[in-house]
Amino acid sequence: MSVSDIRRMQMLLEIHERGTIIAAADALSLTPSAVSQQIANLEKDTGTALLQRVGRRVQLTNAGLVMVDSARTILREIDRMQTAVANLAGEPAGTVRLAIFQSASFALLPRAIKYLEEHAPRLILHVLQIDPETGTSLTRSREYDMVLSEAYPHHPIPEYPDLHSELLVEDPLSLIVPEDSSIKSLKEANELPWVLEMEQNTSRQWAINQCRTVGFEPDIRYSANDMITNANLVRSGCATTIVPGFVLSSLSNTKGIRTVDLPGKPSRKIFTAVRTESAKNPALVMVRDALQHAVKEAFGS
Repeated sequence: MSVSDIRRMQMLLEIHERGTIIAAADALSLTPSAVSQQIANLEKDTGTALLQRVGRRVQLTNAGLVMVDSARTILREIDRMQTAVANLAGEPAGTVRLAIFQSASFALLPRAIKYLEEHAPRLILHVLQIDPETGTSLTRSREYDMVLSEAYPHHPIPEYPDLHSELLVEDPLSLIVPEDSSIKSLKEANELPWVLEMEQNTSRQWAINQCRTVGFEPDIRYSANDMITNANLVRSGCATTIVPGFVLSSLSNTKGIRTVDLPGKPSRKIFTAVRTESAKNPALVMVRDALQHAVKEAFGS
C-alpha cells in the first residue's frame, strides 16, 4: 500500500467523521477540491462508489464503511509501528509537530524549547499557534502530533478514544480591573465595559455565565482573541476582563492592573493530547517532559 493510498483513506475517514467534504478539508488543511479529487481517484482504483449525498451532507456507502474500518486499523498500526521503532533508537529524535494556543505559547514555549535544546538535541519541534479545538482536530487527523489544550470549569476534558490526554497544570482564573478602580468583586464589575475573546471561544461564554451567576449581563464592547491586547485595555482603564494565570505571567509588567479573586477561585485545566498509539513515543514523551519543566520553572508548581 502506497503513502498516497493511506492519505486517501485518511481523507475518507475525516469525511465519515465530519459529514461534509468541506469540514474534512478544513481538518486536513486542504482545499475541498483537492479532497474531492483524491476520493474520486480512490473510487476509480477500487471500482466502486464510496460516498453518497444525503441532503447537504455526504455519507459513506457500504463499501466506504468497510474501507473506513480498515483505515482506522491501518493508521493505528502505523502509529504503533513508528512508536516501536522510535523506542528501539532509545534517544528522542525526529520532528514533533505541536499545536498550541496563544496564552500557553506566551507562558511555556520559550522555556520548553530551551529544555529540548539541552535534553534532546536531535529532536526538532515545529509549532503552530492555533485555537485548541482546531489543534485537537489537526492532531486526530495526523497533521500534528500533539495539541496543548484547555478545559474550563464545568467543561470536562474531552474524551476521544483515539487520543491520550495528560493533565499538565491547573491555571487559575482571575478578574482584572484598572488599578485605580474601586471594584472588589465580580458583582461590582458591572460598572465597567468588558473585553472578551471572540464568540467561538469557550472562555467567552464561561465568563458571561460567571457574570450572570452573580446577577448581571456584561456590557461587552470589545472582542479580541489576543489576551495581551485585552489586558492592555484594562491597564488603560477602558475595560475589565477575566484572564488565566498564563496571561498574567506573560505581561512585561502588571502596572495599572489589579487582580480580583473570582467566586470559588476557579481554574482551567491545561492538558496535552496525542494519538493513543503514539503516547509512548520517546519524542512525544520528551516534549511532554519539556512542557512540565516549563510549568515548574514559570510557576513553581
